[in-house]
Amino acid sequence: MAVIALASLAGSPGVTTAAAALAVHWRRPVVLIEADTSAASTMMAGFFRANLRTSEGGIEKLAYALTREVLEPEDILNPELALAIAVHSLPPIPSMPIPSIPAQHQMWVVPGFVNLGVVDGVRSLWTKLPRLFAALGEGGIDVILDLGRLQIDDRRLPLLDAADKVLICASASSIDLNRAYRRLALPDLSQRVRTMSGERYWSLLTAPVATELPASAFTDHILPVVATLPHDPEGAAVFSHGRPDNKPTRNRYRGAVRRAAQDLRVMIEPTENRNVS
Repeated sequence: MAVIALASLAGSPGVTTAAAALAVHWRRPVVLIEADTSAASTMMAGFFRANLRTSEGGIEKLAYALTREVLEPEDILNPELALAIAVHSLPPIPSMPIPSIPAQHQMWVVPGFVNLGVVDGVRSLWTKLPRLFAALGEGGIDVILDLGRLQIDDRRLPLLDAADKVLICASASSIDLNRAYRRLALPDLSQRVRTMSGERYWSLLTAPVATELPASAFTDHILPVVATLPHDPEGAAVFSHGRPDNKPTRNRYRGAVRRAAQDLRVMIEPTENRNVS
């Protein structure tokens, strides 16, 4: 089993876009859960291009079921309950395409909150989800979590503790370097990062529009860097806005994410082997 959590500490460095692209290129069956509590879901209007009703899957329905103890972990993939959207089973829509996934790849998406007014009412969800992750892992299915921006003393911190890798998304700029350095010094994250940096916590950088800092600056002062994604707005828009990708082999963003997914699998597999033994 593998659980990958993506989050930002400030700004908007494309957490959801990176999470969606990573899920598309993950080499095992994977469930992408959009668990951002600071903004309404962008997956439905972006990745899915508004082709689906918001009632077709969603974390609000999942939260309702989990918090009332009426859901078995395997039920999340039950098409009759419509908690997760099976991307690999969707019919093609030529006029408003959904980003294609590799042949034979199984990918489900649990879209994020539509009504942000319910966020405070599902606080227990964040402590219940790790049990769901474990059950999915027993079935050979990995999880990618889009946490969006982490607030101070965020209620979703238990999800970081349940993840095999936490990717802190940031722009490779001096501004984000300073922001991340100051944020990681606060008590809610400092101890976690201090004890698990290089094992669980990593940086996932995106090249900025202006002067780019070398990855070594983040490795030396913040966290080791798993990958730096190129500044490629058109390539990234395939995953953020459902933009047609007629030449995927020339999509620099897609290529960088594919390599990052492969590197993460290599990093995680030794840990999985130790757990089995």
